[in-house]
Amino acid sequence: MSSAEAVKGFVRQNRIYLLMLVVIVAFEVLFALSPHKEEKEPGEGRKAYRMLTAEEISAQETRIKELLSTNKPLAFALSASTFACSAALMFGLVLLVKRLTRKLNGFAIMPAIGSTPDVKWGVIDIFRIAVVFYFLGYILQGTEMGAASLAGIKDLDEKLFTVLNATLMDIIGVLIVLYFVFRKYNGAAADLGLGAKYIIRDIKIGLGGYLMLIPVLVVIMVFVLLALRIMNYEPPETRALEILYETNRPKLLFVLTGLVTVLGPVMEELFFRGFAYPAVKRRIGARNAIIAVSLVFSLLHLNVVSFFPILALGILLAYLYERTGSIIPCIAVHVVHNTAVVFFVFLYKLIALPR
Repeated sequence: MSSAEAVKGFVRQNRIYLLMLVVIVAFEVLFALSPHKEEKEPGEGRKAYRMLTAEEISAQETRIKELLSTNKPLAFALSASTFACSAALMFGLVLLVKRLTRKLNGFAIMPAIGSTPDVKWGVIDIFRIAVVFYFLGYILQGTEMGAASLAGIKDLDEKLFTVLNATLMDIIGVLIVLYFVFRKYNGAAADLGLGAKYIIRDIKIGLGGYLMLIPVLVVIMVFVLLALRIMNYEPPETRALEILYETNRPKLLFVLTGLVTVLGPVMEELFFRGFAYPAVKRRIGARNAIIAVSLVFSLLHLNVVSFFPILALGILLAYLYERTGSIIPCIAVHVVHNTAVVFFVFLYKLIALPR
């Protein structure tokens, strides 16, 4: 078959997805050309990673001491979380040293107790799912904007709009993956690494792996923060964290917390580890697939500060799937990690942010 015929065949087989891609590009051009709201100046508002001056640190320490002296439950929560973090760090360090010693002695860091399924889909299907996902996202956003315009709503609740959209898109993402696996390829839950037979064992394995990752994450964040200080760079916050910091509406916080701690991790593990990883592995091998999928996973979070920590997390998640053949450990790790992040965001919000 000539290259021209191959291209024609590719276009014929993927014409629907290519048409969706054209629509996505059209939306991007439309949004780029449309007027935007004026953004805040760099000095306005609070930035999560801004380096405080010595005077600011001293003033904040004084304020926090006064707050904790009058709020005993908050003081207890801070002490308990500090102890838990210290214990997790030390225990994780011990586990990490033991596993690295095992590796130096010629054994695998983690013995294989399963294998990833031999899936029917390929790398092209990752592209197809991504196109459908973004296409439906733009259609959803366009529909909402059109409905708001017809209803005469000029000032949308931006935070509520963002949270509801993110929730709907995660649900849509899960449904797209399930459609491809169960309808398009007549697959089963096991093809996504889903199974409840050894769920307790898998959760324990995942949590053990996450404990070993904690010292690595601490080292990475120390170097990242040092680099930020040297470069005098103040990165913007992610939208989810910004909303968590700024809003005090219980229902909105409840939905966003559920999105970040449960729905988001499940959706991302189904796609990145359950769907994408086996297909990429079949093309380039396990080691390269772990790195490739983890890089994309980290890049799509669009945050320069968390790029390397998320990359390390992604490598752990893919490795756990490779060694167990189950994404249950991956989901458990992802849920625990995101829950810890949200907990400390709330703790920081209660303690460090000025009233």
